[in-house]
Amino acid sequence: MDSVPVVRRLALDVALWYCIPILFITAYVRIFAQPAAAVLPHLLAVALPLLMILLARLLLSRFVSSVALNRLAASVLISILLALLITYYALVLIGLVSWGGVVSWNVIPTFFAQSQVAAEALHLPAPLFPWALLLAFLGVLRACWLYLRRFDWTVAWIGRVSDWTLAAAVWGAICAVAIYAFDFSYGYGTHTSEPISLTLFPPRDALALEGYTVNPISAGRIDRAQDLARRAYVPSASTDRKNLVVIVVDALRPDHMGVYGYARDTTPNLARLSKEIPARVVAGTHASCADTACAMFSLFSSKFPNGFSFRPFFLHEALRRNGYRIHLILSGDHTYFFGLRRFYGDVDSFYDGNQAQGGHLNDDQRVLDRLSALPNSDGTPVMFQFHLMSAHILRNTVADPGPFLPAERYGLGASRDIGSGGTPMQGAVNFYDNGVVRADGLINSLLDLLQSKGYLRNTVVVITADHGESLGEHGLFKHANSVREEVLRIPLLLLFYGCQPRTPGAPRDYPSQVDIAPTILSELGLPIPTTWVGLPLQEPDRPEFSFFQEHAFAGLIDHRDSAHVWKYWIDRNSGEDHVFELSTDPHENHDLRDEIPRAQLTALRARARAETSSGLVVR
Repeated sequence: MDSVPVVRRLALDVALWYCIPILFITAYVRIFAQPAAAVLPHLLAVALPLLMILLARLLLSRFVSSVALNRLAASVLISILLALLITYYALVLIGLVSWGGVVSWNVIPTFFAQSQVAAEALHLPAPLFPWALLLAFLGVLRACWLYLRRFDWTVAWIGRVSDWTLAAAVWGAICAVAIYAFDFSYGYGTHTSEPISLTLFPPRDALALEGYTVNPISAGRIDRAQDLARRAYVPSASTDRKNLVVIVVDALRPDHMGVYGYARDTTPNLARLSKEIPARVVAGTHASCADTACAMFSLFSSKFPNGFSFRPFFLHEALRRNGYRIHLILSGDHTYFFGLRRFYGDVDSFYDGNQAQGGHLNDDQRVLDRLSALPNSDGTPVMFQFHLMSAHILRNTVADPGPFLPAERYGLGASRDIGSGGTPMQGAVNFYDNGVVRADGLINSLLDLLQSKGYLRNTVVVITADHGESLGEHGLFKHANSVREEVLRIPLLLLFYGCQPRTPGAPRDYPSQVDIAPTILSELGLPIPTTWVGLPLQEPDRPEFSFFQEHAFAGLIDHRDSAHVWKYWIDRNSGEDHVFELSTDPHENHDLRDEIPRAQLTALRARARAETSSGLVVR
């Protein structure tokens, strides 16, 4: 074989290897609006496994005399690395679609724990899913074998070169791999948003939250104020300590709950409880974000995204300062999923889906099982925080599919904002409503179990959500992809066991997620940290504005006129902004951006820009 065919076949190896990375990085930049500066660093990064393959093939050709064994070993190596690369790209794309960020290395195990969900979304029986993956891998292996049988250049080339030439080639390849790997290990690629760098080296000087990072400069200033508030915080001297139960149902929409007037009786237990005991069913509550990490931060720190920082004063800390024990029993992943666990601080017990041995990460039955194992109340004030996944698209399926059929998991559906209109997909609605029914039953079981253990004798129960869910409205599915009402509206129910509410019978319209923690402390009779921006619902004061953000989308709700509540938001990628009057158009079907007075639009735009531009930064 002369040198020209060798060069051509080597070039063919390189070209074929780069087909998938080029398709991925093109989608990364063009579809997901990532910086073009990431292209070259990424193409260099994927050169590392290619160099490893070429180096291994040269060594195999030199030291393995059997051509068939040589070809098999090379095919297996190429197939494994190619499968890993394709799997990684799939995880990155899922992350970009789901929350707009590149998956971090410590979140990857959470993805693999969802294999059952992936099988269902692909309409494959769960037992067949691993076999389908194996079959796909064998197909790649067969393709590599056939390719090497036809185009392998290493065997003929090795036979024509001296040991010194081979040693020089191998040593050069090793040095190239080592030098670039050493340089890559410093994470310089994060400055260009190169995806592998973002996965392996999440920013160490900034808080990473589901595709965002916190601005270190503004966060440092905020944290200094937080530390002053900590030093100034004086616990209550009162000996009357009500217990607190906070139940967060992931992706729960109030307009799909019977207790909020939904036509389907999806929440019979909550509807019954709201009539049997003192209760407040608060309407119009808005989340600060449409994704879990950001929303949970806002919920427990009483901060809008522009106020996030590294050392937030969480509700849990305020309760600890007042002598509470704290138990967190959470379905899903709060340990590795962007490190939510560390922000809860020191707690008496912590359990999440990662500790479900041999079970499903998002199985809410494990929450009940964990609560059953805890001792009965000894009279010490306690906070329980529960996180349920029953309404989430990634929830564990149960033997009973629910009352509403046919139901279809909608994770693979196309999701693109088409403006006004959009018809919810009935299969998605049925699947979702079945989850709401399941969540209602779980909440009832949790409360019954708490009652039997003596924890509800003098207790405030708060039921809410992190965010909502799109089911086809405006052409959108899931969450973390817009700031539409379907993903921002959340429920807020307060139940009072053995005590009377301080919350007024008719709380103010359109409260925000940041108001929940202050409302809780006010209901418990405990002081509120001075740095919290939310207002207790017990107070008559109405905030002028509340704010929200979801990656490139950011905006506000103008509460100044209760008869005309305005919502303004802008897509900062395209520069397009939108205005709706929620009082008369709660589903955002009539965009008034070109109809309202220019001065009003300018004022809304300026206020939104000022309040949403300095905190979270999309990375």
